[in-house]
Amino acid sequence: MYRLEYNDICKLNDYNSEKCENNRVRVFGQGIVNVKPDAAQVVIGVVTENLELEAAQGDNARITSQVINSIWGLGILPQYIQTQNYNIRPNYDYVNGKQVFRDYEVTNSLNILIRNINSVGEVIDTAVKNGANLVSGVNFIVSDAKRYYNEALRLALEDAQNKVRVIANKLNVNMDFIPIKISEQGRENIIPLTAMAFKSTNGTTPIEAGENKITAEIEAVFVYD
Repeated sequence: MYRLEYNDICKLNDYNSEKCENNRVRVFGQGIVNVKPDAAQVVIGVVTENLELEAAQGDNARITSQVINSIWGLGILPQYIQTQNYNIRPNYDYVNGKQVFRDYEVTNSLNILIRNINSVGEVIDTAVKNGANLVSGVNFIVSDAKRYYNEALRLALEDAQNKVRVIANKLNVNMDFIPIKISEQGRENIIPLTAMAFKSTNGTTPIEAGENKITAEIEAVFVYD
């Protein structure tokens, strides 16, 4: 027979009362899922310099177009190539404590999404061979990260329940293992984990993808009598 206890009344009717607080346990749970990334983002750029601004811009436009065309040739779709930054700045030298104009510098940076993760090195090498002289980073991503985060969230709840079972056994109390409240702690956290090198069979730059660690954290509140 199920008996309606004082704590059940707290759970059903009176979450915020001070008298119920003494019959609560708050624990944190963490869930971690390790996933191999299936795509990558890389920023590739072209930097040109010239005494004449128009010449620097013209050279940059020509080389950048050449780089884009070469990447298209590898099967990267146009919608996966996006201009991230276009910058013009004058460069100066200091001679005898005085600022002396040297030339103009033009930078065009492209953010490229690579769906075939095994071709990251080839994309970089092809871009460099066609005039790119700036590679600012490679970011490995998981396309369906939300699905893995939900799994990490489930593991976080299990972790919280396991912790509260230990507490209940130690204190010899009757614990309801279904939490009355669950709060996510921050947003999903995805960070690179162990590295795994792609073997280069055709002389391309070896790129390491490894795994991404997807973490979910929760705070759960349980009641006991």
